[in-house]
Amino acid sequence: MAWCTRSTFNRRSLLACVLLTASLCAAANPVLKGAWSGTVAGDAFAVVFDGKGGGTANGRPIRYQTQGNVLFVEDAGDVAAYTFDIQGSKLVVAGGAFDQPVTLTRGTASATAAAKRSPPSGGSVAGIQAAMVGKWCKVSSFTANAGGGSQSSACFALRGDGSYSYGAESSMSAQAPGMWGGTASSSGDAGRWSATERTLTAHSQSGQVNTYQLEKRNHPRNRDPMLCLDGECYVSYWQKAPW
Repeated sequence: MAWCTRSTFNRRSLLACVLLTASLCAAANPVLKGAWSGTVAGDAFAVVFDGKGGGTANGRPIRYQTQGNVLFVEDAGDVAAYTFDIQGSKLVVAGGAFDQPVTLTRGTASATAAAKRSPPSGGSVAGIQAAMVGKWCKVSSFTANAGGGSQSSACFALRGDGSYSYGAESSMSAQAPGMWGGTASSSGDAGRWSATERTLTAHSQSGQVNTYQLEKRNHPRNRDPMLCLDGECYVSYWQKAPW
């Protein structure tokens, strides 16, 4: 599982900006120091902040800085901004890669307990394929030589309780001498899901029911697991083992 941004635009510039800002007015908040754990999208999650701007997220190295109640996390070159609030032994984190606020408990006990409760990755419960639980995304971008371009992203989260959420965003811009224009749109959905080895069925809260042909593949470059629905492939948003 990784802490990362929802989109791929200008990540290196964003990282440079964050680190520059951090050097001027941010710090590694000592209140965060230590281990925190819980669950994200049904998966066990543990993060460690060393109090000096470094740490790990599920064993992966990260860097972080804080400014007020904003937490910047850099993971494998991707930067995300979160808001956080410490309430006793609880850390509530929102934004960035999280669809909804996540509550973590100081220490690693919560993640350990969640891992023990999770069913085997190859199993299924009442039509829920446990290995498919998580967040899956497809991102594309295009930059025109003369300036402008387009970017789109679509993500869906499959949860272990049988619920799902879907969100898509797209933007387009055009640039010419003395002129600039752009458009943006977004859409979303939520409901219940179930799956077999070959199909995924979504029961939307709008009343529509859609069944997709399902294929599990690994990304040809980095072997990240993918779910392909009717030929459209979505890569795991979190760190997962290949199929």
